[in-house]
Amino acid sequence: MMKQMIAAAALVAVVPFAASAEVSTPITVDISYDHDLLASDSGAELVLSDIRSQARSACTSSGSKFGRGPVVDRACADDVMAQAAVKILQEREEMGLTTAPKFARLASVETASYEQR
Repeated sequence: MMKQMIAAAALVAVVPFAASAEVSTPITVDISYDHDLLASDSGAELVLSDIRSQARSACTSSGSKFGRGPVVDRACADDVMAQAAVKILQEREEMGLTTAPKFARLASVETASYEQR
């Protein structure tokens, strides 16, 4: 049985590592997840782990010409994670779907954290 996959987009700012720290480049990230997994806490853990991985991947620079390897911008990854969790929770509420308490708690915490930035 093929699982339904949905994409949520989050717009965040990434600081390029080769440029000055004051220059930001906005990015759009499509996060894929399975709605069915968000009905249980164990499924929510899998979805959160996958979202975290996708956020890190989207916020990784290729390194520099001086031999520096790929680097993850953790602030960017945190922003993507927060925005994706909030958007997913809002979409599920609008659709009338039940969401696992674990995911709902994270989205609430991420919303509060994101709004304070």
